Amino acid sequence: MKRTSKEWKVKRAEFITGKACAWCGSSERLCVHTPGAFSPAEVRSGIYSLAYTRFREVYRLKYQKFEHVLTGKHHHKSHPAWHKASTVHKAEPDHTDLEEQCIEVLVEDTGEGNFKQLYHEWLEENGIKELIEDETRKAEEEYASLEHAIVLCKRCHFASLKGMELCPVCRKKYKSSRYETCFDCLPDEKKNDFLESQKEKEEFPNNSERFPDKSFTEEP
Repeated sequence: MKRTSKEWKVKRAEFITGKACAWCGSSERLCVHTPGAFSPAEVRSGIYSLAYTRFREVYRLKYQKFEHVLTGKHHHKSHPAWHKASTVHKAEPDHTDLEEQCIEVLVEDTGEGNFKQLYHEWLEENGIKELIEDETRKAEEEYASLEHAIVLCKRCHFASLKGMELCPVCRKKYKSSRYETCFDCLPDEKKNDFLESQKEKEEFPNNSERFPDKSFTEEP
């Protein structure tokens, strides 16, 4: 059912009647929202991703041969970071759980140049393409039935599309789904830690990868 069709508009109106935004409680400018995890495209993409990961393992075992080569580095209890075995330590090192570092070196690939073809053949042989079509069809039916849908206001819906959600503490500002609260609702200690890290990021831009890339307070 296309969301521009007359049938959809009637169904949408029936679904939001008497409801309020599931996040902020607003009863204005409501819309139907289906979480991305339940969208047919996301379901299809998710299964393909799992299948691809699995085939890489199959390909590795069936077509590739590796050798383990020592790098000349090791780590141990007193110095857990990998370092050269020749490194002279200031204090007598504790060699408990000493581990030599190895890397894998590809020495043979009998399927070289045919990965894509072999992948699609594997999908067909294992019925995965058929499984994907079945699961996508089910997801489309659930999507059309609004089984997993909720009502959001336009503001919260826009935030969700940006990967944001309403802060559960103040229920006013939005936050990234990575964080528990918005910046204003953080304990003072965490606020100070964050501000210090931001200050250091400005002073030492070359170390920017060590710090978060956006504020807790982003709003749509």
